[in-house]
Amino acid sequence: MSNDTVFINNLSTSAIIGKDAWNQASLQPIFISARLNTDFQQASVADDLKHSLNYAVLSRNILELMKINEHKNFQSLHNVAKSISRIMLDPKQGGGEQVEVIVKSTKSEIRADSVEYKLNRTRDALVSQILDEISINGLKILTVIGVFTYEKVQKQYVHIDLSLKVPSKLSISIHQIIDDVVQYVESSNFNTVEALVMKIGQLIIGKHAIDSVGVKVIKPNAIPFTDGVGVSSYMTKDSFKDLQSTQSNFPTFDENSTKNGDHTAYIAFGSNQGNQIKNIREALNYLEEAKIKIISTSSLYISKPMYYKDQPDFFNGVIQVSFKDLSPIDLMTICKEIEYERINSVKKINNGPRSIDLDILLYDDITFNRDDLIIPHKSMLERSFVLQPLCELMSPDVLHPVTAEPFHQHLAQILNSRPDETLQDSLDLLQIIPIPRLELNHEKNPLKFDQLKYKHLTLIMGIMNITPDSFSDGGDNYNMSADVIESTALRLLDEGATILDIGGVSTRPGSIPSSEDEELRRVLPVIKIIRESKNEKLSTCLISIDTYRANVAEECLKAGADIINDISMGLYEPEIFHVIAKYGCPYIMNHTRGTTQTMSSLNNYESNSNEDIVEYMIDPLNPSFNVKNWDSKVTNLINGVSRELGLQIFKAFRSGVRKWQVIIDPGVGFAKNLSQNLIVIKHASYFKRYSMTVNGHSYLTFNGLATLLGPSRKKFLGTLCNEPIARERVISTGATIMACIQQNTDIVRVHDVKEMNKVVKVGDALYKDIYERK
Repeated sequence: MSNDTVFINNLSTSAIIGKDAWNQASLQPIFISARLNTDFQQASVADDLKHSLNYAVLSRNILELMKINEHKNFQSLHNVAKSISRIMLDPKQGGGEQVEVIVKSTKSEIRADSVEYKLNRTRDALVSQILDEISINGLKILTVIGVFTYEKVQKQYVHIDLSLKVPSKLSISIHQIIDDVVQYVESSNFNTVEALVMKIGQLIIGKHAIDSVGVKVIKPNAIPFTDGVGVSSYMTKDSFKDLQSTQSNFPTFDENSTKNGDHTAYIAFGSNQGNQIKNIREALNYLEEAKIKIISTSSLYISKPMYYKDQPDFFNGVIQVSFKDLSPIDLMTICKEIEYERINSVKKINNGPRSIDLDILLYDDITFNRDDLIIPHKSMLERSFVLQPLCELMSPDVLHPVTAEPFHQHLAQILNSRPDETLQDSLDLLQIIPIPRLELNHEKNPLKFDQLKYKHLTLIMGIMNITPDSFSDGGDNYNMSADVIESTALRLLDEGATILDIGGVSTRPGSIPSSEDEELRRVLPVIKIIRESKNEKLSTCLISIDTYRANVAEECLKAGADIINDISMGLYEPEIFHVIAKYGCPYIMNHTRGTTQTMSSLNNYESNSNEDIVEYMIDPLNPSFNVKNWDSKVTNLINGVSRELGLQIFKAFRSGVRKWQVIIDPGVGFAKNLSQNLIVIKHASYFKRYSMTVNGHSYLTFNGLATLLGPSRKKFLGTLCNEPIARERVISTGATIMACIQQNTDIVRVHDVKEMNKVVKVGDALYKDIYERK
């Protein structure tokens, strides 16, 4: 082949090259360069152009081609380059035997300075084995990158150049490659440019079936008095073949690898059509039928739709699962079967409405790239409705397999950022506790809470004790007639109660419990009277049953109760967990120790001595949050109460209870003395932050859980204020309710609803900027 070259540089013309960054198929300026190999020795000696290739004729032929096809949509730069290569190789049009064509666009991509497609062709060679080259130049992306603290708090620009070797027969979307890289880099954190370069290469090769890629990353602002510093690398598929053995933080997984053994995965779910709770419940049941064990669930969240905004709100959450002998593709196949065959979910448009959506977020700690499945999920880092529930299931030291940054750091970044309103109206999530009776009408479910900003009403639970020995009301409600029961319940609702808490057995310290039959005789008629009332406000209100007995709970739920309020947190009758799981109802788990006869003496709280338990305080908005200046008696009490609640929650999970059913009550007055009751109220917000890891792998956080406190008329208030008669403790109760609101308590359980409603109104105005209550 000759070493002589005739070339054309940046011939300016225009073409329609598919849809641009604005999704328009419009005429774009492009620049065409061509290099043709030839032998012009004879032309040099004879000084006669007929012995060489005429670049003027070739340029004219290119311009004529583009003029003739100015209304044709070439669809891509690749197709333009192919068309030009044909006339460059046509001897009848003055072409040569070998040509290199470069077609460059400077306006079709917003993020990049230019994109180019380069091909080499010869007149007679087959092109099936030829590799062409795509260049993306000056791609500008904002991301968090660097090892210094100040680099972690503010995004900076990186400039990225990409050079991709692609088979000539392969159709590659430059738009999609740019979108994937931008989305990934902007939602990730990196300490080093080297890691960023490698992960971009891994993303492109894994997702787009490209054999090799060159990546160059420049940090223009890293070093003063330079145009920029950075690194570059040329990578092929083989570059990642041994990644698992050389970099434990970034293991890879090939679909041909063995699938045998035990695996753990995290699956996100979402639903915004039909009976959303039923869809979610059935999807989880189908997973269990496929021998996929649900280890734990997040809270349940309501989110605004993303990408396609004109659709109903979603119910979202994440589950942690374990299974044997299933590859990522096997797991995806099961999820798709549940979506499309079991629940008949239909996606008419991408990211549009669906009955159920199951997305694999993580599988063990691998990375996996295939056209139909990418692990870790490529969009998870931009979705608060995925990250927030996911971080409920993993400890703060768990790293993203690709970014090598903690998931909790990613969550904090997205929560502290402003939403892109073109994609989603709001990042804010509402935690919802489903009520089975209201599954098809969740707008009427008041158990919705904003557990980050606390911009929700404090709910009032009104107490109706149907016992002859109640400590506070002396049995006023015992043996009431149906008319009195109805009028009493309605009065509580009119005074401001959202929930009626009906108790048929006394749980005051020192009391002797009535029999199960007697408890049922007391409470079942009350439920029936309320549910059958002709007053809609009464017949549709939320009914809570204050019981620790499994059979009483089940009979009351069958009779129409909505919530079970268990003062024993499942210690007295662990079978109650099976009832809660069976009926899917809200479950208030109240901390206590011992029995009603012994609890008052069991108030010694020690520091954690179990080496298998590691404790944290987690604030989703601030991963570096830590408790300072706590006295040991405060630490021991708050952690001790939380630890004992947490271990019972683990037991509930093993019985099938979902996290979104649980409301925690730290148990004011139960196994606590006066000063301890004050500590619980004063530090109540920390119960929302408590987290624990057991045996190195079982993780639980109270993030996302609603809290209920019931200091009303308790004995410690009488001691403080010299009020021996419980009825007289109204003002002192009001003081504690105000403190509960300041501590972000979601539900307060009170006797004096009318008076406490006024306290709650003022408290919500002071601490939540809420001035009107419905």
